[in-house]
Amino acid sequence: MLQLYLWITMSMFRNMIPAPKKKIVGPNEPQTCRNKGCGKTLKEKDSHDTACSYNPGLAIFHDKMREWKCCDIHVKEFDEFIDIPPCAKGWHNSDPMS
Repeated sequence: MLQLYLWITMSMFRNMIPAPKKKIVGPNEPQTCRNKGCGKTLKEKDSHDTACSYNPGLAIFHDKMREWKCCDIHVKEFDEFIDIPPCAKGWHNSDPMS
């Protein structure tokens, strides 16, 4: 019964919370790439289809092993995990956070 009450209450208030507003950024303003493994500072106008080297998969930490889901490289130490080279190229993702 309590779960039903909480679900109804959450459903009622979910629509009352406004979505965060996105900050509008011009193409010449510096931004940070949000792709995993990239993090470079860039200008939107300088991005192209091979500008970003990144890992599209998830980072996996399991049984003292570390890996990217998209790569077939398994390491034990975190420093080695950080040094795994990105396995994909594409556009920078500089979608600004609010």
